[in-house]
Amino acid sequence: MVDLTTTYLGLKLSNPVIAAASPLSRKADNAKRLEDAGAAAIVMYSLFEEQIIHESRELDHFLTRATNVSAEATDYFPEQEIFNLEPDRYIELVRQLKKTVKIPVIGSLNGVSPGGWTKYA
Repeated sequence: MVDLTTTYLGLKLSNPVIAAASPLSRKADNAKRLEDAGAAAIVMYSLFEEQIIHESRELDHFLTRATNVSAEATDYFPEQEIFNLEPDRYIELVRQLKKTVKIPVIGSLNGVSPGGWTKYA
């Protein structure tokens, strides 16, 4: 049998087949199917800096809107469960995938500003 082991990003992999960033990494059962099909690692779908910025601004808008109107202004605040921001969901999905598969799970962060990707990482 041919030895296909390789390294990628310092990770020792059983073969060079890596499932690229795609919607397939959005669910743990899909990740398991990728592993069962022979993928040696999975790259998560990309989390975009501009998406994080947009969600942050949207949350800020809802938390500051009409807070000076009346004492009942806190009624305008969104429910915390509704505003579970994408980075939180992303980290939770990484946890789920790591529990489901034995192969490496690699996050993907797409930054657009100088230093943006390191700030959000």
